[in-house]
Amino acid sequence: MKHKVLLIILLFFAFEGFSQTYVGVKGGYTMSDISFTPFQNTKTLFADGFDYGVVFRHFNLKHFGFQAELYKVNRGYRKPIDVAELGDTLYKRVNTYMELPMFMQVRFRLKQLAFHLNVGPYIAYLIEASEGDNSTSDYMMSKISLNTLRDNRLDYGLLGGVGLNVDFKWGTIYAEGRFGYGFGDMQKHTYPDMPKQSNAIFQSINVGYLFRFRGANSVKN
Repeated sequence: MKHKVLLIILLFFAFEGFSQTYVGVKGGYTMSDISFTPFQNTKTLFADGFDYGVVFRHFNLKHFGFQAELYKVNRGYRKPIDVAELGDTLYKRVNTYMELPMFMQVRFRLKQLAFHLNVGPYIAYLIEASEGDNSTSDYMMSKISLNTLRDNRLDYGLLGGVGLNVDFKWGTIYAEGRFGYGFGDMQKHTYPDMPKQSNAIFQSINVGYLFRFRGANSVKN
């Protein structure tokens, strides 16, 4: 029994030798669309504000760690309006979510540089939505009153990304590209005239600053 306790203590301190904890902030830009079933001819949503939020990252092993974030993000889609006299008029829907991704992270370090791979699930909660069209050249958007029978406030899915980190004495700067796919429908199919499926598809570019709380010497490892 004493040998087992001693082994556990030794393993704990061995892992702590690689321990690094980071807390920081991030900003990003998301391009998104909705995949409808039955098919609808949608277009990618651009230029609808920046993502921003906080980041937590922890490593207990040299190459494997955990990262979680909480941030505000805008996602949605555009779609041609099927009215001949309006020409190229597009309808636009923008959903604003609070999103929480949780990643398993793999990284490979080369001195002050580190490349990382993030893979994991996300969960998002819809806090507001707006819609409009560009029939007057600029999009005229108005808020939507969310209907709990029609609008699905909860979204969830998978996220993956690759990125680059640069370590400095005062912290870490990172940049990352991501791709995500949602399994939760944007609209409930049980509501009249709603599609059977309405899944989010999105890509994003993120940059962030991380402050390192522990393991200042472990960067050399």
